[in-house]
Amino acid sequence: MMKEAVNSKDFLKTLDRGLAVINAFDGDTPRMTLSEVARKTNMSRASARRFLLTLESLGYILKIDDSFQLTAKILEIGHQYLSNLNFIEVISPFMREVSRKLYKACSASILHETEIVYVARIPSQYQILSVNLNIGSRLPAYCTSMGRILLTKLNAKELDEYFLKAELVKYTSHTISDTGRLKDVIARAAKEGYCIVNQELEENLCSVAVPVRNFEGKVLCALNVGMPVGQVKKREIISDYLPALKEAAARAESILAHHPE
Repeated sequence: MMKEAVNSKDFLKTLDRGLAVINAFDGDTPRMTLSEVARKTNMSRASARRFLLTLESLGYILKIDDSFQLTAKILEIGHQYLSNLNFIEVISPFMREVSRKLYKACSASILHETEIVYVARIPSQYQILSVNLNIGSRLPAYCTSMGRILLTKLNAKELDEYFLKAELVKYTSHTISDTGRLKDVIARAAKEGYCIVNQELEENLCSVAVPVRNFEGKVLCALNVGMPVGQVKKREIISDYLPALKEAAARAESILAHHPE
């Protein structure tokens, strides 16, 4: 569910800005200079410098010559969260079975604000795609198969709030970026119990996803597999790939019967 805004008097801007500095480091910019951090976070150089030096003293940032990068200690923050997501341990064996059957990588993600976050991924040595995805990777929800499955758990008001926040970029000529059409495909995914996305995030990449639910029918996470376009026809995705994913989800759901959302 979308969370209500924190009362301004309770909102710590310093913490917000410190987290912004941490989040500025990503796969495209793993190492940055002070000026680059300041520019990316819309801070003055003086402010960015104070945050960087504080994070360095805490062990989360490493300074190398004139640039900065995150240290492995940053993983401790995410580990505390992931350690409580015991459903990852439950679904991983079923994801491995999917990967083994289909010779494809199998992934699981959750919804966070306007993006999906990868919380588990079983790679396949037989599949080589241009996208490099690992645990913690983020992708926009509206144009990914897992994202659309996860968006089905939002009610009408929450979905409207999502679209107010989401930046609907047209990544390829196939990307659906119209809110009305997106609501239709999300509703269809909710009705059919699966979602196929064809070349909307990246050319020549197709994926199919299904939900994993708790005993109340609420979506806990989404599972998917991806494949190069042309390698598998849509009817094969529905006849072969979809049953494997649904079986994995069903087996996980039988164990996660009383897992809270």
